[in-house]
Amino acid sequence: MNTKYKKIIIYGAGKRGRWCLDFMKWKGLEDLVWGLCDKKYDEIRFVRDKQVVSYEEARRANLPFLVSCGEQKVYDDVRCMIERDGLEVYPFDGLYKMIGEEQAVFLREWCAFYHINSNDSWFEEAEDKAEIMLFWKEDTPFYKYFKELDLENVIELACGRGRHLPYYHDKAGKVTLVDILAENITFCKDRFKDLINICYYQNNGYDLEKLSDDSYTSLFTYDSVVHFEMMDVYSYLKDTYRVLRKGGRALFHHSAYDADPKTDFAHSPHARCFMNKDIFAYLAYRAGFDILSQTLIDWHGIKGLDCITLLEK
Repeated sequence: MNTKYKKIIIYGAGKRGRWCLDFMKWKGLEDLVWGLCDKKYDEIRFVRDKQVVSYEEARRANLPFLVSCGEQKVYDDVRCMIERDGLEVYPFDGLYKMIGEEQAVFLREWCAFYHINSNDSWFEEAEDKAEIMLFWKEDTPFYKYFKELDLENVIELACGRGRHLPYYHDKAGKVTLVDILAENITFCKDRFKDLINICYYQNNGYDLEKLSDDSYTSLFTYDSVVHFEMMDVYSYLKDTYRVLRKGGRALFHHSAYDADPKTDFAHSPHARCFMNKDIFAYLAYRAGFDILSQTLIDWHGIKGLDCITLLEK
């Protein structure tokens, strides 16, 4: 990757700074990091193999800063300090500019990496009986629409660790579990090793390239596409249309958050992407689908944050 800079400094050596460094290592960019700076440089000293220095020492290096702190006020204060010294400064989600990458690609990869780092705690919560019943209780909008799917040959998109499979496996013929993370696919293979009708597919996070045309009776996804960039949602809609048989149906749980068109995964309620009911309908129509039904749903106390949409080819 041709980056704009030879070296950068990560400001902040706490949890987010470590995640930032690990993410760059995950992308093969660890050599771009000159070091980290933090007020507690005399206590932390090193993060992985990178030295942690004082701001004064970091400033003398005359390099651009990537600020890893999460709170807006903290970032604003740090940005003002660095800019007063005549140096360049970027928020963490501005990393894509520093490395010359498309923003949508960066956010897709950051979303995937974030879930690697939070998998254990998040999936433990997600597997809780009360949480899972938000999807599978008889009277939920999701289950109402799910019962209208033909499960003869079904795809579960962004399956995570397979928390939904036990609730529909006995009703399904063939199941294809799809996820961008190798860690999740490996986990599911072990979890469901005794089931013979499951296929696994680690995809690229924006299409279903390796799945055959006109082959599947249905596709569904829950509590995942809400985080995806709109461009990736449209890409998935087009490829879903391609792989479904005529008359096949797709059930999408997607974001309905449209308060801020500049928002992204890291800066919105419950990490929702910019989307709403009508925009999703427009994208689905352009992909070729008919829309059978749409229902707005609340999410953890936020009214109408999400939407359930049932589509047919």
